[in-house]
Amino acid sequence: MLTNKRLGTVSTVCRFALAIGAIVFSPIVVGHGFGQRYDLPVPLWLWVTGAGATIVLSFVIVGLFSRNHGAKTAYSRINLLKVSFLRCLAQRVPLAMVRAVAVIFLIATVLAGFVGDPDPFRNLAPVMVWVVWWVGVAFICALIGDLWALVNPFRTLFCWAEWAFSRLTSGAQLSVARPYPHALAMWPAVAGLLIFFWAELIWSGGSVPRNLAIAVMIYAVVTWLGMFVYGRDVWLQNGDTFSVIFGILARFAPLELRVVDNSGVVSSCAGPACHYKALECVNGYHCLARVAPGQRQWNLRPPALGLLNDQRVTFSMMILVIVLLATVTFDGLLETRLWTHILDRTLSNEIRWVGSVALVLFSAGFLFIYLIFSGLMCRLAQRYGEKNGIDRPKSTLEVASAFVLTLVPIAIAYHLAHYLSYLVITGQYFIPRVSDPFGYGWNLFGTADYKVDIGLLSARVAWYLAVTFVVLGHVFAVYLAHVVAGRTFGGGRAAHLI
Repeated sequence: MLTNKRLGTVSTVCRFALAIGAIVFSPIVVGHGFGQRYDLPVPLWLWVTGAGATIVLSFVIVGLFSRNHGAKTAYSRINLLKVSFLRCLAQRVPLAMVRAVAVIFLIATVLAGFVGDPDPFRNLAPVMVWVVWWVGVAFICALIGDLWALVNPFRTLFCWAEWAFSRLTSGAQLSVARPYPHALAMWPAVAGLLIFFWAELIWSGGSVPRNLAIAVMIYAVVTWLGMFVYGRDVWLQNGDTFSVIFGILARFAPLELRVVDNSGVVSSCAGPACHYKALECVNGYHCLARVAPGQRQWNLRPPALGLLNDQRVTFSMMILVIVLLATVTFDGLLETRLWTHILDRTLSNEIRWVGSVALVLFSAGFLFIYLIFSGLMCRLAQRYGEKNGIDRPKSTLEVASAFVLTLVPIAIAYHLAHYLSYLVITGQYFIPRVSDPFGYGWNLFGTADYKVDIGLLSARVAWYLAVTFVVLGHVFAVYLAHVVAGRTFGGGRAAHLI
């Protein structure tokens, strides 16, 4: 009993340190791709209150579920397709109209980058790429559902090309559909994520419209090449950076698309994305495209529980989640006195190299710390777990792969706290740009003269929301971690200690 109490104390101290670190980093992060934030750092009293609330609520949850051995990974859900109005919205024509609008915005963004006004604030490209696409779509995916899977214009254009090619060649397939190598896993998505964050945080030309147009075209070519070689949905589900990232965020959301009553489709899923899935696939591109409409459900579910659908994830997906969390936190480091002190001692022509190395090392440091804690959990399970088949020892990587998705609520909380004022304030540039995308003086929808209101979101509201997001993110993470611990270690002493 004494040993258990000591271990519990160590666990509490670790949680407290992590919570304090989260509160420290999250409020001062700013976006660097386009525009600036206008809110001030969180006051000390609110910072301390948020840290305390995180610890108290975490204790409450752990206390409740320590007495409840019935925590399960299954969850109740409501099929929205049974509602006639919502079923009409999910028909082919409404979906085709939404996708066509997304394609129009993609084309307009690229054209604006190449032929529009070079001033970033008079051009559609910067606000579309950095605010609408990266911030806005990510918010919707995390808080509502996987919008990117629905409107992805790169997928839509490839679908149109497939249809045209099939008509011209009497039914031939455009894609060669080679088997996706399991060794490739999600490493293309990891590389793409690092490149994207480098462009956002380090690249000095990230707000230049022409540079963004070139970057979008390079991404489009890589995406279409992957679809051509491995198949449209196979590539999106496994190798495409933004489809994978937005899909991970959407696991937290209350809406899901589910394939039911067809375990054969799930078991034969191409690529490693479905390797550890249960008998029913959720938000899986490849599976949803292969089943009849009657086997698809559009469900409303409790938030965050979609992160429990996989028993564990592949090593490459674990790296992807850690990089996502690390790079958002690294953005906060760029605004600290420490980083300013480093830049003051760095030659101007070396800043980009210093930033690039720091980005990689920061992500590697996050991974190292996470693996240390995973190794500690593995040792605790081996030493103090019940000696039965359920609590059998597991390797550090197995434990890390099982628990990594429980960090996603924290990553989402960082993202919300990080970008909320950026979206609300800088996102207003979209209103005039939608009427004058190229900066030519047009006024297509009567909004070209709109003036950005920097007081639309007050500093006080931003403070409270940022702290609330961080606290709730950690509370959800603690709950998910407890459920995963019970599932992984059998709900015995090892699960309670961890």
